[in-house]
Amino acid sequence: GGGARRRVHVIITGKGPTKAHYEALIAKAGLEAVQIRTAWLAAEDYPLLLGAADLGVSLHYSSSGLDLPMKVVDMFGCGLPVLSMEYACISELVTHNKTGILFADARGLAQHTFDLVRRFPGDQEKLERMRGAIVAESKKWEDEWRQCALPLFRALLPSP
Repeated sequence: GGGARRRVHVIITGKGPTKAHYEALIAKAGLEAVQIRTAWLAAEDYPLLLGAADLGVSLHYSSSGLDLPMKVVDMFGCGLPVLSMEYACISELVTHNKTGILFADARGLAQHTFDLVRRFPGDQEKLERMRGAIVAESKKWEDEWRQCALPLFRALLPSP
């Protein structure tokens, strides 16, 4: 006794058809050290929430294995490391143990979450390292244009 208990605050965004079902499961879970809230945010508020967060989680799974979750792009745009469900092409966006952590199932998500928050807020070394990698790897539109699109246009257009 006597010591202050650390709490993990989780905010789940979205308004899908199973939201009420999961809110009921959360209410029955009896979690003491974890506080979970759900929210539907206006577009202008979403980056503010991400910017205030320490860690993002993406449960997106592509049935085709070809699409990438824009929510992870949003998280990276705010410098937010991400725990992401692993599937065929996600490594094109999330570099495991560099810009985020990939997991295959609920057990992996739980273990990685625990590993990242168990000494929080004191030890944030891994989160800080991932934040630094996200910033270092962020690409500016103009740089991408010069590197990718401009050479194609120059090849297609006649020289003056």
